[in-house]
Amino acid sequence: MTPPQVVYDSGALIAVERGSADMRYLHTHWRAAGVRPLVPGPVLAQVWRGGPRQYRLAEFMKQCRVFLDFKEEDYQRAGWMLGQADLPSKKRPDAVDALVVVTAVLHRTDVIVTSDPEDITAYGTALGRKLDLVRV
Repeated sequence: MTPPQVVYDSGALIAVERGSADMRYLHTHWRAAGVRPLVPGPVLAQVWRGGPRQYRLAEFMKQCRVFLDFKEEDYQRAGWMLGQADLPSKKRPDAVDALVVVTAVLHRTDVIVTSDPEDITAYGTALGRKLDLVRV
């Protein structure tokens, strides 16, 4: 049986940078179960600044798979979600968060590790998907 897939958003990577024990525990648990978490390419771009300060993140990323294979229709789906999502008031639509949801859909998983469950939920709801969110 194939282990479930997990998708990390920007908040998950920031938690790694900050040394979050919760994030370390979750990641270690999934890796022990044979899961190699997915990080959408735009998420990595949003967080990556380089340099020695990000050594912890660089090492962490060696245990993840960066998903780069978006097609034009995936970007269109993300844009559509930006227009359809019922976001909390005064929140700006976030294309990277929408692409996190697209990544989950493409990989047939509902498990997303996020620091922004309200937005991720709104994008999932726009697609008619109930997502299993883990907050970090």
